[in-house]
Order: sequence, then C-alpha cells, then structure tokens
Amino acid sequence: MIIKKHFLALSMVGTLLATTGVQAKVSPEEAARLGNELTPVGAERAGNKEGTIPAWNPEFKIPEGYKGTGNHYIDPYADDNPLFTITAENLDKYKDKLSPGQQKLFATYPDTFKMHIYPSRRNGGFSDFIAKNTKINATEVTLAEGGNGVVGAFGGVPFPIPQSGEEAIWNLAAAMGVRYEVSTDHQVHVLRDGTRSEAMNLSERFSPYFNYKGTREEFQQENHMKLLLMYQNLKPARNKGKATLVHLPLDTSARPRSAWAYTPGVRRVRRAPTIGYDNFEAHGKMTTVDSGSGFNGATDRYNWKLVGKKELYIPYNSYKMGSPEIEFEELLPAGHINPEYARYELHRVWVVEATLKDGKRNVFKKRVIHLDEDSWLASVVDMYDNRDNLWQVTMYNSLYAYDVPGIKGSVIAFHDVLGEQYFVQQLTNKTGPATINTEKREMSYFSASTLRKLGVR
Repeated sequence: MIIKKHFLALSMVGTLLATTGVQAKVSPEEAARLGNELTPVGAERAGNKEGTIPAWNPEFKIPEGYKGTGNHYIDPYADDNPLFTITAENLDKYKDKLSPGQQKLFATYPDTFKMHIYPSRRNGGFSDFIAKNTKINATEVTLAEGGNGVVGAFGGVPFPIPQSGEEAIWNLAAAMGVRYEVSTDHQVHVLRDGTRSEAMNLSERFSPYFNYKGTREEFQQENHMKLLLMYQNLKPARNKGKATLVHLPLDTSARPRSAWAYTPGVRRVRRAPTIGYDNFEAHGKMTTVDSGSGFNGATDRYNWKLVGKKELYIPYNSYKMGSPEIEFEELLPAGHINPEYARYELHRVWVVEATLKDGKRNVFKKRVIHLDEDSWLASVVDMYDNRDNLWQVTMYNSLYAYDVPGIKGSVIAFHDVLGEQYFVQQLTNKTGPATINTEKREMSYFSASTLRKLGVR
C-alpha cells in the first residue's frame, strides 16, 4: 500500500493526541483551506498528477426529465464507456489500487467477478449550510472523552481535516445534510447456491443535527440527538408489523444510544438494550449492527489508526444499479452483484484501521475502512475474524443526489467470502429512492408512543 508521507505524520500526531487525552482543533489558518485548495468538506480540490482523478467540480446540471425527490434518478453518465475491466486474469496489474478484500472477491469468484472501471466523476457541490458549518466545526469541535463521541459539532462534517482515526470515523456520512427522509426499500440475502430471500422495510430518518432552520446554539442547548430512526417491517409476512426505534446521540460517551422494539405477538413496546456492537441483525442475520453503512455505533471497543490516504477503485455514481427496469433475479445472482450493473471509479480515500482492544469482544478483530474523501462514505470495508481471516467485504455504492444536494449512499453489499454468500440493502429499484426534506416531522414523533401506535394499525 502506497501512503502519502505527510498523512503518516498526521496520523502519528493524532495518535499521540488521543493517547494523551488532548483533543486537537485546527487553526483558523488551516480551516481557511476549506473552500480553497480543499473542498468545503475537506477533500483535495485538485485532481491527481496522472489526470486519472479529476479536480472537484461543484457544478452539476440536473438531467432533463427528472421529476423531483422520491423519483428514480436519471443517470447523467449513461453514455460513459468503461476505460478497462479488471478480471482475475489481469488482477496483478491493478492490485495497488484495490483493497485486500476486493482482491479476495476475485480469488473467491474468479470466473464471474470483475470490475468495469469508468472515468472518474467529481461533479456536484454542497449546500451553503454544510459548507458554513463544516468550516466552523473545524476550529471548534473536539472528540469526547475516550474518543467515543463528538462535542460541539453541528450541521456539517465534524473534522474535515482529521488528525486521528477517531476523528475520521466520526465524519461518516456527515457531508450530505439530509434532515428528513422516508423510504421503502428491499433487502436481499443471497445464499451460495443463488437462492434469494427478500425483505422490505419502511424507514424514516430524522436528523436534528442537520436542522437548516435552526442554529448551532439551539442544537447544543437542547442536547439534540444526531439521528432518530424508525423502521417498520413490511416483508416477509412472518415479520410484518415489527417496528424498531433508535436514538443515536452525537456524544455516545455522555449518553448511549437507545432503542425500542415493537413485536406484534406480544403487542408491547420494549427497550432493546442489545441493539448495538456486534449483534447480528437485518434480514438473513449476516451483518452486525456496527457494520451498518460501513461502520455504525460506538467506537470504544477498538483502537483507531489514521493510516493515510491512497487511490482506490471504489463503487461510484451507481445510477444504473438502481434502475427500475432491472429485476432482482438478474441483478443478484450467486456470489455477488451482477458486474454489468456496477460502476467503479478511481478516487482518493482515507484509510482508517480499527483493531480490537485487549479485553474487548467483537466478532471482527480488525476492520480496515476506506472513506471516500468527497463524501466521507465508507466505500470499501475489509473485516477480519478473530483468527485473522478476511471474513467480510463491504462495498457501499454512491451517487450524487441532486435533490439533497450531496453524495448519497445507495446500494450497500456485504460479502461473506468465507461462507460465499452476500447481503444487499437499500435496493430501491421497485420502490423508488427516498423522499427527502419534504415531510413535516418533529422530534416528538420519534418516540416509544408512536412506535406503539404504528404497531396497532
């Protein structure tokens, strides 16, 4: 792995600060780079010297015919052709820009897995709300005690110029700025023989953290949650009526996440204290709570290292994968997603390595998380079991959501390379993408009493 030396030095500084209990903020002079040589969320504005990664371009023209939020996105790059295709036969030529997990997929499925590499696109900007608050965050935000939370952040990326692994990981998906979204999507578990098992959920996500009508002071005074989630199971029939509510605080060291579950059989809402860490969840029980979206939840069981930056082929601008014209039978064969519907591009990623602390328990002893610099999404995650075997490989597709605006995660695939099975979430081919920032919801809606009312409908 080729890592830039100045980022290695940055990692060493961040590690020292974390171990001594000192929390660093960047200087106003350093923060002034945001919106100049850095993008508003901390990515390098310039392309690479080879020209294979372009400069960031904040301009984006919405394709003609788009009907607005909640409708399928029109692919602005439908006319692009692949530059080349990586296969098991030519893999050695491209190994330096592939994670060990991606390489393992070629080894596991040598006859079927391939990656079509397309021209890299970095088109599309962010709202003034995100840009403004990210710049403020850079000089004001600190990690909570022990690194397990964030203090003082609001409305943008907490640490756009990260100095430690914890800082980088708390940036996850904080560049998008969605206050409210509601979606119906499918989850599909694909077994080794190609057998598919489907589920469907209705989800609502409400983020006081991205209250573009509020202020930083109001958010901090009222001690709001970062994110409130409400899930309702629609399929399969045996799970219909089940519902879950989750409260995710910004500072989990001061206030742990809370969860409630409604089960139709008992018609009661119960606290669900086990929803967290490595509890297996979702349809098929192949993924853990803390592997959702690449990583999700408390950071206290791991030592976090900011390794640096590198160039990686990652799933990107995956508009084609969400087409309503594609049936799951065609999209989701045995082994992995059909490569003909996937798009990979070369992008710069932050590499964050998490290793399990002595005396702590988790089914994953080590995780290597590759964060896209432009979105802070965990585009590729390699996860190892307690015998140091590469066990699961996550690939998180993304696209520029022009109704946000911002880069939004789309289909996420969790590959169990030991069991030769995979699990896919956030499939909206049959239902349409999320409706964003249109419904009128307040924090009071995301309560146990609402969960109870939903259960008796």
